[in-house]
Amino acid sequence: MKIGITGGTGFIGHAVQSMARTRGDEVILFSRREGKNKRLFSFSKPLDVSGCEGLVHLAGESIMGLWTKEKRRRILESRVEGTRRLVEGIAAAQVKPRVLVSASAIGFYGDTGDKIADENSPAGTGFLAEVAKAWEAEALKAESLGVRVVRLRIGFVLGREGGAMKLISPVFRLGLAGRLGSGHQWMSCIEVDDLASMIFECLHDDSLSGAVNAVMPEPVTNGGFTKAAARAAHRPALFPAPAFALKLALGDLSHLMLDSARIVPARFNDKRFPYRYRTVAEAMENVFGRS
Repeated sequence: MKIGITGGTGFIGHAVQSMARTRGDEVILFSRREGKNKRLFSFSKPLDVSGCEGLVHLAGESIMGLWTKEKRRRILESRVEGTRRLVEGIAAAQVKPRVLVSASAIGFYGDTGDKIADENSPAGTGFLAEVAKAWEAEALKAESLGVRVVRLRIGFVLGREGGAMKLISPVFRLGLAGRLGSGHQWMSCIEVDDLASMIFECLHDDSLSGAVNAVMPEPVTNGGFTKAAARAAHRPALFPAPAFALKLALGDLSHLMLDSARIVPARFNDKRFPYRYRTVAEAMENVFGRS
């Protein structure tokens, strides 16, 4: 399959590219700079998706960093405008791609507390939920063009080469980590290579469309996550970060660390998806190089 990828040079994008090469698929990257096997990614005009049989849309402003008014604007507009330009490119193409796998996030569900959420659960509230809803609404417009659309709601991505773990793992290696807040809040994670496999499953399985949660089968509390990481790093985790301190230092960004996301992948469970890493503990052994 000839696959067009936006955000292909990021952490997840690199994993998708690597898997595409292994599978023998051809990749076209959409970038701010055109070049060999690269096409222009622009917020101001439709993307040229000609020849692409499938599209993987990963581009968007990082949510890391203080959520100032300007940062919030960039987070929202990069997703809405980028997706809009991509769908406009699909509309302009003489031969449409068969499928669009558009990244979204489990932030769609908001703070779930102890309640389990799956793909049939309603949208939550808060900034990230509003971003995810707007993001998905733009992607859904491709359905009217005859394109199968998968809205892939991605959890907390684990891997040794990038993402948040690139920032977090040194803290664990130094023995300076600890639970965040009470540690009772739920986290729903996915290992990056498993995520890449899920993306290819969505590209090739015509029965997959609509919302699909890209997370491990079982969520884990932040306390459980901390213990698994510390065990894999062979270090203690004795320095908890109180909720009030996180809120004071990080403002609204603290929601990323303190809100609960107890999300399950009902669609992939039905498919009996072959996870390489079914649990956070297994993934942490890989992140910290112990397997």
